[in-house]
Amino acid sequence: MTTTPAFTMVSKRKRVVKLCCLGVLFLTLAYAIIVIDPTEVIVEDKLSMYEGSYLNRLWKKPPLAVFISIYVFNVTNPEAFMRGEERLRLQEVGPYVYQEFLEHRNSTFNPNGTLSFVPVRRQVFVPERSVGDPMEDRIMIPNIALLGVSSAAYRMSTFAAFAVAAALKPLGMSPILNISTHDLLWGYDDPLVRIASTLLPELIHFQKLGILDRMFDDGFDTVTINLPESVRNQQREAEDSIIDDDVSDELAESLHEEYYHDMVSRSNPEEPIRDYSIDVWNGSPGLAHWGYVAKDHWDADRRNTPCNTLQGSYDGSVFPRNISKTEVFKVYRKAFCRTLPIAFEREGEVDGIKAYWFSIQENAFESSIDDPYTSCYCKNNQCLPKGLGDLSPCWYNIPVAVSLPHFYKSDPTLSQAIDGLSPNKEKHDAVIIMQPQLGIPMKANIRVQISLLTNVSFNSELRPFHNTVIPLIWAEMSLEKLTPELILLLNLLFGIAPYLQTGFVCILALLGASLLATAVLLLLCSSEVASFEYDPRKSIRYSTVNMIPYPLRKELEKYGEAEIIRREPLLIENGA
Repeated sequence: MTTTPAFTMVSKRKRVVKLCCLGVLFLTLAYAIIVIDPTEVIVEDKLSMYEGSYLNRLWKKPPLAVFISIYVFNVTNPEAFMRGEERLRLQEVGPYVYQEFLEHRNSTFNPNGTLSFVPVRRQVFVPERSVGDPMEDRIMIPNIALLGVSSAAYRMSTFAAFAVAAALKPLGMSPILNISTHDLLWGYDDPLVRIASTLLPELIHFQKLGILDRMFDDGFDTVTINLPESVRNQQREAEDSIIDDDVSDELAESLHEEYYHDMVSRSNPEEPIRDYSIDVWNGSPGLAHWGYVAKDHWDADRRNTPCNTLQGSYDGSVFPRNISKTEVFKVYRKAFCRTLPIAFEREGEVDGIKAYWFSIQENAFESSIDDPYTSCYCKNNQCLPKGLGDLSPCWYNIPVAVSLPHFYKSDPTLSQAIDGLSPNKEKHDAVIIMQPQLGIPMKANIRVQISLLTNVSFNSELRPFHNTVIPLIWAEMSLEKLTPELILLLNLLFGIAPYLQTGFVCILALLGASLLATAVLLLLCSSEVASFEYDPRKSIRYSTVNMIPYPLRKELEKYGEAEIIRREPLLIENGA
């Protein structure tokens, strides 16, 4: 049975409609993927900080290999130096490597959109990475307690300096000690420290003096950080549902007012709350040892400065997502006794993943009277040389300073005054490499040096040390690489998924456009055929005479319908 032209036309129209519907569907799907961004939805859901999230589980006990490499400075010419014949000559010995394990305990999500926790760190010696056994290796070092107490007295007054010198003389303490590396790092018996801990136990709560022991004596601090707005909104919605079910409208309104009052009071209205930034440390938004006072104090506006304010800084474990190249982060750790500003340096790749390099800024350890951001570190308008940061408020007023190793980026006269120092960018700069979309450190090399500042001109036995900055140790805290699981996750989320998603969008868009174009072509072709098609039967009509003229039959045979027409009644031409 032959298909009629009318049926063919209807079939073509149905096909065109189907093609149009499919094309629109594919284009709509492509547009929806662009708008919704499924990769971002997955990242937002799995890698945001809320109870039970993947990021939260990682953060509680980071599966990261963090190593602390310690280099000590050994005095190689003690006799000649004490006789005043030579400059102090130092030899760098190391590394002695310890692995640090971090755990965030007692984590609590607070109703005001913050997260409180207690960071607990412990260090384990790694002999296979070290140059020797710190228990056995012995070094010559300046007597930190003797020089430190003498220099601290010199800062007070001339009378106090001579009084301290007279009191120390009967103790017969040597200005240079021969001790093991372990004792230098983790504590050695010292008569001054022992006496101080007996007379002032509330101030000197330790009986041994060790550099790492004091640096890593974090205690049990309670840190509170700000959560992202999306998490705060989730918490607010959860509170709303609880309030709607359990309390009256009056109580609900009062709770909301209290919530927003707390949110506003703890932040500067001119500055947005930065995701994961520190809100308070042990209940305070500032550092009391640098002079911070409560905001309701009558002199708070003058005394609270960028040097002693913690709000807006970071503890270094997690940073905001989608970091820009213009970001400047302040990182705080008690061992530094201050916040350290880091800024974007360059971009690149780590394990095939996009990464940003951040390095410590030039003025990170400075205290300049002309710089409003660092002048607050100066005492009585007296500032330390360029590149030195005062640690004495965190070291019981013993004049100790922090800097980059070998006085890199510091006043050149500091390294030139001592033999054996050679500042080098590759070895001594501090860098944090971060994954910008997620905001987690991928690699890090934080390098700091601890030095002793001496002012002991009143004591003839210590005079060779006068007005000298003596390096004691330098430490490199390094995150070498992420775990294979994290590398795979980051590659999937930020290396593979975006390209797959973009490719899928392109395929859908091309399919949709192709289907619509095909439908349009079918419509155009159908209309052209219909306008030029010739059918002889349209120009004839039925007759009762059973005969067809020969010329007309030949014309019909061209269209393959002669047999059908023979069995029909006579057809005669119109107007015949």
